[in-house]
Amino acid sequence: MSVTDSRASKLRTPKEVASEWLLAQAEVEVGSWSGLDESGPDKVGVGLFFRISPEDGSLRVVSIVPGSSAHKSGLVRVNDMLARLDDESVQGWSLHQLRTTLHGPPGSFVALNMTRDVGGQEPFNFKIDLMRGSPYFIQFQDRYGTANAAQLNALILQKREEQKFLMIIEKQLKLEQARLVEVQQRKRDAVETERQLLMKFESLQRDYDEEVENKKKDDADYNFLIGENKKGMFW
Repeated sequence: MSVTDSRASKLRTPKEVASEWLLAQAEVEVGSWSGLDESGPDKVGVGLFFRISPEDGSLRVVSIVPGSSAHKSGLVRVNDMLARLDDESVQGWSLHQLRTTLHGPPGSFVALNMTRDVGGQEPFNFKIDLMRGSPYFIQFQDRYGTANAAQLNALILQKREEQKFLMIIEKQLKLEQARLVEVQQRKRDAVETERQLLMKFESLQRDYDEEVENKKKDDADYNFLIGENKKGMFW
């Protein structure tokens, strides 16, 4: 085998590399982006965080997650106002309502109508379609395509379900351990109670035996005196 053939035999196909990357990123996903989503284990956003403006109650962008679709678009800026979401007005919406509506399955799209104040000029209005997904999902989608990105998402969901199952098992084990500790404590209490009762019984038994012995002694002394008196009567 030539040196070239030897090197070629060690090369891995793009599919093999992608599969390893999928598994590695699935592990990262579970502990990172999932923490930003509160609408459900299978839903994510577009990488935007909003606040309600105290001045007019509008929904304003306060931060953009690096690597997200919003960040990669290069259009959205901090303090931009969200006017409509999928052609529905968001006026008067709470942050919870916005989050549950904005979040969705990774790989799906959502349309945002944004307005930007440009200082004394007419506000700049624009509409942008953004893909839902974590930065790793977007990165993987760009590199390997939507199909593999969907596979990544499936692995992420699988990891989350495994974590949930392990958490349930851990909780059950803690409950069983607590029950075991309680049973052991009750057993120790029962043994101690039995010991105390036995000690009390032994004390009562000793008192009884002592009382019996004293009575026997008194009876013996009494009988002795009676016997002596009878002897005296015949003197």
